[in-house]
Amino acid sequence: MPRFPPVPRQPTFDLAELVGRKTEDATERCERDGFQVQVIDGTTEAVTLELRPNRIRLTTRRGVVEDCHQG
Repeated sequence: MPRFPPVPRQPTFDLAELVGRKTEDATERCERDGFQVQVIDGTTEAVTLELRPNRIRLTTRRGVVEDCHQG
């Protein structure tokens, strides 16, 4: 019998709710829901492209979330 990858768990909230919130508040909300959080703040740090369904990426500027997505 073939093995299929597990279906990714969805957050219990709409990710669009995080846009405009302070980075700390958004991070806390995601972690409380059981997700790992990666903050991308425009510095020169490298960002990997692997898909991780248990991660939420927050793109921020000046401490405020501008975009977010799961994976």
